[in-house]
Amino acid sequence: MVEEPSRRIRYLIDLVDREATQLSGVRSRLLGDHCEVDEARAKSLLSDDLGIDRLESFGAKFSRMQDTVMDKLAPAVLRLVGELPAAAADNLDRLERLGLVGVADDWLAMRRIRNRLVHEYIKDAADLALVLERACHFSKQMQADYGRVREYVLNRID
Repeated sequence: MVEEPSRRIRYLIDLVDREATQLSGVRSRLLGDHCEVDEARAKSLLSDDLGIDRLESFGAKFSRMQDTVMDKLAPAVLRLVGELPAAAADNLDRLERLGLVGVADDWLAMRRIRNRLVHEYIKDAADLALVLERACHFSKQMQADYGRVREYVLNRID
């Protein structure tokens, strides 16, 4: 079955809207209003089941949105403008040239952070603090970049 491109991209926009909302909510429940995380704060977050669950949820939602935007939405946007999608890094460079993502290399750094959050149980509190603080800032950047992509797409298909 061949899916209509505008239908596919509308589906992806709806999906990422929900992912962005859920990521923002869990980030707020985990870290409050600020992203600063030091070793003591990281230890505090891991001191009870609620903190551990929120950290796991944040990592999963960060990963899910990052994966959807990089692996599904970016290629769909490029098809929308008549370009052939390529490797993820190349797609991000093209989105950066279109002014839709701030810095393409930051998205590759987000992928590395995503991998650490999802695939590692980081034992060292100081290391966890660094990773969590970067992920928090990246989650805000990811949502800001997505907002530009969303507006660009909706202006082209509506």
